[in-house]
Formats: sequence, C-alpha cells, structure tokens
Amino acid sequence: MNPNSQALPDYERHLLGAMAYFLGRDPEAQARACLCMYLRQAEPRIMAQVRYYAHRLSAQTGQPVSEYDLLTLIAQSPEAVTELLPDLGQVHNPNQPDVFS
Repeated sequence: MNPNSQALPDYERHLLGAMAYFLGRDPEAQARACLCMYLRQAEPRIMAQVRYYAHRLSAQTGQPVSEYDLLTLIAQSPEAVTELLPDLGQVHNPNQPDVFS
C-alpha cells in the first residue's frame, strides 16, 4: 500500500486490505471502488441536501439554480459556494482534528 493508505485508521486499513486480498485487487483500486460504492449509496441523501441549498440559493438570488448547477459549482469552486451561502456552516470544525484528515 502506498503512503496514502496509511492515512486510514488501523481497523479500516486492515478491512480494506482484507477486502482487496479476497477480491484480488490492488488496495488503492479497492479503496477507490469502496469510495465510489459509498457515494452511490449515499447519492439520494447528498442530492437532497444539494437540492435544498440550491432552492435556498434560488430564493436568495431570485435566479433559478438547479441542484446539478450547485453540484457542479461545489466541485469546481467550493469557495464561491461559501461566499454565496456564508451562513451554511460545517459539520466538522476545521480547527479540530479529524481522523480522516
């Protein structure tokens, strides 16, 4: 495993290694597959949140903003979204350590 996989907590790194081993995959490829699977499973919840904030942004600006427009803007320029929605806040305080940082 390369140094990036060492950033995982021990238990998750071991689980990933076992999964990769049993599937005959490189651990980095397996990590990408796991992330993609998680994101696909979480897509309805994520897009509901994006849709809510797109609606809020539309109401705030008076201009229609679709959830896909906001999704693209988040991917391309998260700073612009922060400027447009300054009171949004974050779940994880950037000044506190995060096990996945």
